[in-house]
Amino acid sequence: MSEDETPPPSTLDAVKTVLWAQVRKAKDEFGIEMNGETGILRPANHPSAVGSIILGDVMAMLMRVFGAHAPPRIVELPGFDEQRWKIEFGDEVVWVEVESRPYWGFGLLASSFLNHIVIKGPLERRCRLVLDLSSAMGRPLWEPVRRKKWFKVTGLDIESHSEEWNRHMNQCRTALRIEIEKRESRILEMKKKLDGLDKDAFPDFNRRSAAAAVERALRDVDVSSKALHEDNAAALERAFARIDTALIEADPEKEVGHQIFEEEDEEVIMHAVSAEDVEFEEVFASAPVLEEFGDSVAEADESLPQETGAEAEDLLTDEKGDSEDEIPFIDLTIDGEE
Repeated sequence: MSEDETPPPSTLDAVKTVLWAQVRKAKDEFGIEMNGETGILRPANHPSAVGSIILGDVMAMLMRVFGAHAPPRIVELPGFDEQRWKIEFGDEVVWVEVESRPYWGFGLLASSFLNHIVIKGPLERRCRLVLDLSSAMGRPLWEPVRRKKWFKVTGLDIESHSEEWNRHMNQCRTALRIEIEKRESRILEMKKKLDGLDKDAFPDFNRRSAAAAVERALRDVDVSSKALHEDNAAALERAFARIDTALIEADPEKEVGHQIFEEEDEEVIMHAVSAEDVEFEEVFASAPVLEEFGDSVAEADESLPQETGAEAEDLLTDEKGDSEDEIPFIDLTIDGEE
């Protein structure tokens, strides 16, 4: 697959993702900080917490794999049943709404609950979040404890739920596989470039180090492929970062760009920037002075002032040699009185 290829057009909704997940376990209690008629999810020991709420294993993991987000907002507060609620959270790009409610057994057990998940945002982010959640949970979230009850509440059979989850995950897998193939193609091009490099080109370039960087990148392609097989997108992205760094190290043109300044010049620049280490006497002693140019400056432009040997006292006398103090005083008030 070429570098310009993109994933095939998706049949998934362009705006939102709707999924159902089976809860298996209840996590520790959290606190509720009241904010008008809604609440904010807080740790149980938070000083502003006035109530308690129980999150299932699906919701707890969903917040974790989402990454950085604003404090979740509880738009439907729990009543007698602390595991029945509706929570919203997200960032500036993706928004998630999760509703927890029982579908069998009157909510007496943690497994009596399901989570109705709605994700809004770019398709790529939505699919990645679904893949991360499923991988982190380590079980098919669409498989219920009570099939008949599940179908009655959701309106979909197990096959339909499985298909919806897998369509999102396969969309993400396809995009990640294309990224692996792009990097593999770049590595092969770099290897070909290094093999055909003229011996006299880039004399300061370390060819052995570049070849080692290419080999490291090829090994990370295998690592990324294994990570994709395990649906470990985080490990795959770390492998991508190492591949990109290795390609920069192997590129002779990047190396030349890095060595525009000689090491001595870099030391001088850094020394000048750090004022604490500057010895001003040495700077002034090494600074150029006008005497080094001799008479060439005056010869280059006759309009420049020439040295005359005059002293300061000479500037206070007129052409006849009279001092400014000897100028006669004229009283201008006489005319005014007359």
